[in-house]
This record gives sequence, structure tokens and C-alpha cells, in this order.
Amino acid sequence: MVKHIFLVVLLFSSAGIVSAQQKKSGQSGRSLLERAEIPYLKGESRKIFDAKPSPDFDDRKWFTNDHTFVMDKEGKLHWFGINNPYPPEGKQLYRYHPYLGHLTSNNATEGWERKDFAIDEARGTEYVGAPYVVRHEESGRWVMVVEVWPDVRRLEIYWSDDLGKWEASGTYILPDKLWISTRDPHIMKGPDGKYWIHVVSTGNNGVKQSQILRIRTVDFVHFEDPETVLGIDDNNFATLIESPFLVERKGLWYMFFTYAHRRYAETIVVVSEDPDRFDYYNNTLTTLFGHAAEIFDYKGKTYISSCGPEDQHYANHQSVSLAELGWLSGSRRDDVKK
Repeated sequence: MVKHIFLVVLLFSSAGIVSAQQKKSGQSGRSLLERAEIPYLKGESRKIFDAKPSPDFDDRKWFTNDHTFVMDKEGKLHWFGINNPYPPEGKQLYRYHPYLGHLTSNNATEGWERKDFAIDEARGTEYVGAPYVVRHEESGRWVMVVEVWPDVRRLEIYWSDDLGKWEASGTYILPDKLWISTRDPHIMKGPDGKYWIHVVSTGNNGVKQSQILRIRTVDFVHFEDPETVLGIDDNNFATLIESPFLVERKGLWYMFFTYAHRRYAETIVVVSEDPDRFDYYNNTLTTLFGHAAEIFDYKGKTYISSCGPEDQHYANHQSVSLAELGWLSGSRRDDVKK
């Protein structure tokens, strides 16, 4: 009788453990990769504007690179991004970066209107790197994190009241703690109420690898120490990945980044249940076409962009292209597998 009672208790305990494990990984017991939605490009990624400000602006070919989209209070879409001519003789492509372009439109895929350069360093440092712009809710102003090169490469804070005129704050993000080529910011407000700045870097906590770091802030004046949220042991001297972008959907987190120093237009997506930890080796979900992808919602659609000065071909415009972004889930994933 005692043996029978013990067996019943053991069976109930085991069932409880299995049930808890299944609940953690989904009611059906499916793995994280099986439960995750798979992002994909709907149709073709098409050019939305010319890289060159105007046909008669100068006699050089122009390109775009890392950029950001943001919607103003009136619902107009703004594009800010690296937008330069290919360098003249004696200058280097990734050192001659004098302009940060600015365009606006009421339609994501067409009708883009040129504005004055948001930042112009043609007579200064000749360098403006990747930007990211968000609304700082607490101050009611717009804030930009952008890479600059006064003496060495740094991440600086710019502020604006109208998205038209930008003022440098002179505040650099953790200049004594970040590798000097830390770059490609992405910003979102996390569930902790703080702004999460994601960047690519190397050497955090003494580990030399390709890394995505998170830096938390409330006011863009004071910054917490960087946290490594993704690391790839692919080298010991730099970061070979670029352009991180984090998306939350239905309780799961999707980290997009470009493995640019492996294949230029290769965007990797890693999924996680924990926004603080992304396991590249076990939870890589899919690979998309695109370089320095940005993702945004506008007028009921989700878009993903691509850009970049490399991979030049006869019909390659070296500007910004957009495609709609879709997500496969549930039965639609099963249909694709069949």
C-alpha cells in the first residue's frame, strides 16, 4: 500500500514538472524556434529615392548607408542617414562621411522630399556616422545618437525641437568604457522604462568578439555600463557584425543584425524569450536579404529597409530600398514546411 501511494505521488510530481516545462516552452511543448514567428520580405525591396540630392548637384556618384526612420507629431515620415558622394581621390570611403541626409514623405515608398542636411561636416571633421532618432518623452524633444569623429570615433548626443535643426550636446556616450569603433545605434524604450541603446562593439568585459551591447539611460546625459546581449566568437580584434535592431512580438524578442563582414547584404535574426540574452549559436531563426536594415510601422504596414555603398553592380542604385515585412506563424509556418 505504501509503495502504491509513493508511486502515485511520484507520477503526479513528474506530471507537474513536465507541465511546468511545457508551459515555459509553450503549451504544446514546442521549442523556441518552433514557436517563433519567422520574418520575411513581402515581394521586392525597391528604391524609394535617389542617393544623389539632385542630378546636377555635382559630378560624382552618391550612396546611402546606415539610417533611421521616425514619424513626427503630424504623421509625416522622416528619414535620416549617411548620405555622401563616393570619396574624391586621396580620401577613404569609410573616413570621408561629411553629410547626414534628411528627407520627408507622407508615403513610405514614394514622394520623398529633400531637406537640408541634418548635419554637415564638409568643412569640419568630414565624418558623420550612423544615426538613430527617437522622441524623448520626458522632455518632449527629439534626440539623436550618432557616431562622430572629432579626434577618435565616439557616439554623441544631438537634440532637436522640430527634426529640422539639430544641436550637438557635446555629450559622448561612455567614452572611457566603449571600444572606439562602437557604432550603429538602435534605440527603444524598454519595459523597465529606460531607453535602451543597442550598438555593435567588441571588448566589453574584456571579451574580444563581435558583440551587441545595450546601454541604458533615462535622460541621454547619464548612462549605465554596457551589457553584452549577444556575442559571437568569430575574431579577437573588432566587430564583424553591424546595425542591430530589436523587435518585440507576442512575448518574444527578435534581434536583427547585419553580418556585414561575412556577406555584405546578410541580415541575421536571432530569437529569445529574454531580451537580455540572445544565443546566436542555438537560436538563429532566419537570414534575410539586406544591409543595415531598419524596421518601422507606417499607415498600417510594417517595412524593412536596405542600403549601402558596397556590392556595386550596373543596376544597383546604392540608395535606400524598402519592402514590406511579414511574419509567418502557426499554420502558415506548417504550410511552408510542407
